[in-house]
Amino acid sequence: MAERERRRSRAGGTGDAAGKPSGRPDRARAGRREPAAGRAAPLAPGDTIELTLDGLAAEGDAVGRYRGMAVFVPWGAPGDRVLARVVEVKPRYARAIPERVLAPAPGRARPACPLFATCGGCRLQHLTYPEQLAWKRRLVTDALERVGRLPEPPVLPTLGMDPPWYYRNKAAVPVRRRPDGRVEMGFFAPGTHRVVDFAAHGCAIQHPVINRVAAALRRWLEEDPAGRATSTYDEARHQGLLRHLVVRVGLRTGEALAGLVINGESLPGEERLARFLCREVPELVGVVKNLHRRPGNVILGDETVLLAGRPWLVDELGGLRFRISLESFYQVNPVQAERLYRVALDYALGDAGPIARGEGRVPVRPERPGADPSRWPGAGSRRAGEPGRPGAPGGKGPWVIDAYAGIGTLALLAAARLGLGGTRPGPGRGAAGPRGAVAGGEAAGPVAAPTGPGRVAGVSPGDGGLAGDAGGMPAGAGQGAPDRAAAEKGDPSLAPAGEDEGHALVTAIEVVPEAIADAAANAALNGIGGVQFLTGEVETILPELARRAAAGGRRPDVILLDPPRKGCEPAALAACLALAPRRIVYVSCNPVTLARDLAVLCDTGSAAAPRLPRPAGDRPRYRLVQVQPVDMFPQTAHVECVAWLERGG
Repeated sequence: MAERERRRSRAGGTGDAAGKPSGRPDRARAGRREPAAGRAAPLAPGDTIELTLDGLAAEGDAVGRYRGMAVFVPWGAPGDRVLARVVEVKPRYARAIPERVLAPAPGRARPACPLFATCGGCRLQHLTYPEQLAWKRRLVTDALERVGRLPEPPVLPTLGMDPPWYYRNKAAVPVRRRPDGRVEMGFFAPGTHRVVDFAAHGCAIQHPVINRVAAALRRWLEEDPAGRATSTYDEARHQGLLRHLVVRVGLRTGEALAGLVINGESLPGEERLARFLCREVPELVGVVKNLHRRPGNVILGDETVLLAGRPWLVDELGGLRFRISLESFYQVNPVQAERLYRVALDYALGDAGPIARGEGRVPVRPERPGADPSRWPGAGSRRAGEPGRPGAPGGKGPWVIDAYAGIGTLALLAAARLGLGGTRPGPGRGAAGPRGAVAGGEAAGPVAAPTGPGRVAGVSPGDGGLAGDAGGMPAGAGQGAPDRAAAEKGDPSLAPAGEDEGHALVTAIEVVPEAIADAAANAALNGIGGVQFLTGEVETILPELARRAAAGGRRPDVILLDPPRKGCEPAALAACLALAPRRIVYVSCNPVTLARDLAVLCDTGSAAAPRLPRPAGDRPRYRLVQVQPVDMFPQTAHVECVAWLERGG
């Protein structure tokens, strides 16, 4: 899912075989011809050349060939004929800056944002949207073929967004003050830490509320005496106070949360500033400060302090409600996230027969953004326990493991589809369930109304319209693997609830305790039971579950993998093979590491696949059934995709 807040790297470029940013351009579309060893390169810095661009690299640069050497050109479109100036020459490739487009490609478009090619946020605005979708599909296909050694991979057309603008529900905006006292807020220019100020235009891909919060903070810093006395952060000297403004917005609920990231303890007039922001932007339900005193380019520190309202917002996704704090992982494009998760759950829990026989595809309804997600199959369409509902409490059902669960979005949607609901809250209990009964030790009381100026309609206890009935805490709340040693000793909390009975169960694994606390609170908020929350590293917990399965314990039916950009650790992949579920569904924001990991699961013999520990017995081999790219980040070079694997291919 690209940015992926806490878990996703912001490093540009593609990844190497280990999934780490390599600093080298992706040459998937550049061909294989290279200058012979010892032969002088055909280009030198400063050369001006005519070049026909015929491909697109993973980070968004166009690529062409000049006398056999690959040349990467930013802001070019496949099919362009350009005049370009060479700025860098390496043994196997060169970089050039376009001076003039001599003949534009059919897929070239006029960028909608006047800051395009200056700001580093969008790389593909110069392509028509259908062209963007086509090239993202090709990037996924190329990675699977080249890195994963998966011939003719079954990659479907990319699911696009309509309209592909103003979709980001989160932004981290650096704040800098110029020598004349004016404030710059925006995003970094490509390859630099120079802020490109979007004051006059806002940002065309982030939610308008984010632009309004940024404008209000700018007015405070330039006009209020306390604001003028606030210094901004100088990264080179590690001096100055205000580093970033972080804003999150609930697309469905309209709630917003603002965070002020500071290199210190407090801001001048910070409580008055919080009230000012809430008054200027009524959608704000809370303002917090995040204390971040360490040098470096990591955006958030470890401590967050409430200044006004409440330290989290509530949003809806897939018919469920989610509590989201400043640090929580939550998809930045919820419209496309609903489609992504629906595809993942159709792959995981749907009828695989027609697809596996090549007679059709998983039904993904092409509704426009904003369609009622509660009408998805299994998302609140029946009450928990009704006859005929797969996995209804009291009957048999699958065990689904959601690895890298974050705040439980996919796990809870899976539980809702399986009908794992609770009971309606009784008197005196809010929709968030009883206090104190959560994993990670954080209390989950009733959803509080925002306080202070700018309060908006929140989530009232007992609100309807959720997937499943509202009710008590999910089964397994509070079950956490505290550390690797405890897991290796066979912590009994790892045993899946209902193991002997074979009841439907969803197990969510997440390394961040605060995210697990949010996940448990979200389960209670939506009245979902039958979810087991485990705190720890996936590469620690999955092997322990595999050891228990080898000793006669229950084996999962489905494993959902949704790792960060670096992909899965080898120990996690080895555990998946040892657990041998019938189906694995892999959600990826990096086609290169997806291809590397599928090479392991499908045993393709790719050199990119990491070595795994020698198994005690034969490992299963998985068959790649289908891959669905989803455009989570229109106008950028990032693409998300869902891969469906079946055991025994």
